[in-house]
Amino acid sequence: MTFPNDETGQILQEMKDAGFDFEPEYVVDFYALFHSEDDADAVAKLFMARIDNDEPFVKVETRNYEHGGEAADAIELQVSKVMKVEHQAISEFELEYKRIAEKHKGYSDGWGVFMGDDDDSGEEDTYIE
Repeated sequence: MTFPNDETGQILQEMKDAGFDFEPEYVVDFYALFHSEDDADAVAKLFMARIDNDEPFVKVETRNYEHGGEAADAIELQVSKVMKVEHQAISEFELEYKRIAEKHKGYSDGWGVFMGDDDDSGEEDTYIE
């Protein structure tokens, strides 16, 4: 399995190298940042409506962005979607999310997938973004 030479491709390659199983669907989290809660809430409402239309979104959540720097006053919107972890699917939705966020004065801030362990080995789970 090879991936395109872009940021998403590099992340997917790292996941492959870590032994990630690409076969099942996962909950993939996409993030956007906004300078106003009203703008973040407007986008959140769009995705809540899509949940009501039985689209495969499972979580839409806004929260204060707590990573410091200039973005410290930002509001983060997390939209979680059940999907295959594939370059094309992730890239297409990331572009759609970016365009929606930009229409509401926000910007895309990446994606991630939780790679939880099924065993109780005491090791920490991995979250790749």
